[in-house]
Amino acid sequence: MNLLREVLLGARWWVLGGGILAAVIWAALAYQYRAVTRTVEETLAVEVLAEADLAAGFVAASTDAHLAGLKLERSRRLTLIAPDGRVLYDSQARVELLDNHNGRPEVVQARSEGAGVKRRFSDSVNSPFIYAARLLPDGRVVRVAAPIAFEEGLEQRLSKPMAVAAVLVIAMAGVVIGLHLWRDRTRVAELVGVSRAYGAGDLSRRAGLLGGDTLAHLGHELNALGVRLQANREEIARQRFLLDGALGALNEGVACIDELDRVLYANPAYRQMAAGGADVIGQAYYEHLPVLTGAGATAPGSESELEHRRRQLRALVTSGGHGVRVIILHDFTELKRLEGARRDFIAAVSHELKTPLTAISGFTETLLDGVLEEDPVIAREFLGKVAAHADRLATLVRDVLTLSRLEQGAWQVQPADLDLARLGQALIDEFTPAAGRAQVRLELVAPAQLPAMTDAELVRQLVGNLVSNAIRYNRVGGTVTLQFAEAGDAGVVITVTDTGIGIPAEHQAHVFDRFYRVDAHRSRQTGGTGLGLAIVRQLTDVLGGTVTMASSPAGTAFKVTIPRRDARHELVARGS
Repeated sequence: MNLLREVLLGARWWVLGGGILAAVIWAALAYQYRAVTRTVEETLAVEVLAEADLAAGFVAASTDAHLAGLKLERSRRLTLIAPDGRVLYDSQARVELLDNHNGRPEVVQARSEGAGVKRRFSDSVNSPFIYAARLLPDGRVVRVAAPIAFEEGLEQRLSKPMAVAAVLVIAMAGVVIGLHLWRDRTRVAELVGVSRAYGAGDLSRRAGLLGGDTLAHLGHELNALGVRLQANREEIARQRFLLDGALGALNEGVACIDELDRVLYANPAYRQMAAGGADVIGQAYYEHLPVLTGAGATAPGSESELEHRRRQLRALVTSGGHGVRVIILHDFTELKRLEGARRDFIAAVSHELKTPLTAISGFTETLLDGVLEEDPVIAREFLGKVAAHADRLATLVRDVLTLSRLEQGAWQVQPADLDLARLGQALIDEFTPAAGRAQVRLELVAPAQLPAMTDAELVRQLVGNLVSNAIRYNRVGGTVTLQFAEAGDAGVVITVTDTGIGIPAEHQAHVFDRFYRVDAHRSRQTGGTGLGLAIVRQLTDVLGGTVTMASSPAGTAFKVTIPRRDARHELVARGS
């Protein structure tokens, strides 16, 4: 249907153009025909008037008898008219049948001017004629008439060539018009295709039009427009890439919203904070950030704090111009957590320091009040408690300093060749007195030799904290087993197992937190600071290992896996 409609529309224009052209050609040919006819008639009128002059001279010098012998061309008609209008002689008609001729236009003109020429239709012979009349001195009028029959012949001779010429011209014009229409239609279709390609985003297409006409000029301009648009798009893409790179590297979330609160742009940090990483372009900001609502919440210059998706956020709104607002989200969840941890740490340290300091202060005041002189036995007991609390205070301070150094990365790892089996035996010997006082048995399970390249002091502190913790929270008559084993060629597994009271399931996720105690009363009785397992975790991280725990009412086992060879030491060795 579309093709048929296009063909009909094209044919309509062809017929209209051909009709207009045919009308113009026919009008031109008709004008030429009339011009030729007029020229022939004027020439014929001059000839007939000349013949009338000759006939007038002859008639003036002749008698009526001589007129009958006058020979004229067969197409000419000679008439002699008396002064009173009677026809005295006519070469083609009987004079008795003719009426008075003084009313004829050419006769009237001849009597008034001496000569007259008229073109008119003859009622006598029922044919068009050119009449030429000449006035004689005696008042008679000689008239010569020539028929205009040549027009019919001329028309017949000219009509067919003119018709053939018109048909040929119209046909050629139709072909030319058709070719031009087809050419223009093809060129317009090319321009439309390029325009649609630009509208669809394909700016690489160009119009292949040659020549200097209007359509070709339009094609050149369209091609230049495509070049400019492509260059502008590439520049915008480059700037967008730079902007995305700059904003994408920010930890702050940045989003641009329009007058209808729809998101025009959002960097990855904003998408993560506001929508969990989902795409938010085109959405209203309150669909994924409903907490940022209320009067003036997104007015330029406003600032608010909110909690969203378990994050503590601070939202700052600025103006981006042209009705665009920029929302900047700062995530200070970790800062809040660190502030809370710092407050808890200070409170815990203050509390832990307060207990031994209070005890030391109390016992010291009691001794200064005279107990030292009055009862040496009690005084000695008090001094022993002062010493114990001082030791506990020193241990707490040492653990706090150790944990602080580890968290700040101030501990310099110094890997060296180490026999872990020998280190394990040394730790068993070191903790045997404390195990004896707690009535706990120590066992070592290790190969004869277990060489490793690691920091001996860090490993000693790590394993020492685990063994000390296992002794402190064991049962009377229990056992602490220290086991060293290979974990392939790349690692070593250190396991410390006790047969103690175990750790309830609800506490197991927090055992590596600072100052966390499952049983605070027993921990203080046994001299625990609550920092041992926190130090163990930090030491494991520094050594590049992992620590896991498994506990039940039958006991607890801590498993530490560390690299057998320290990679940093190997890098230093290769560099040297």
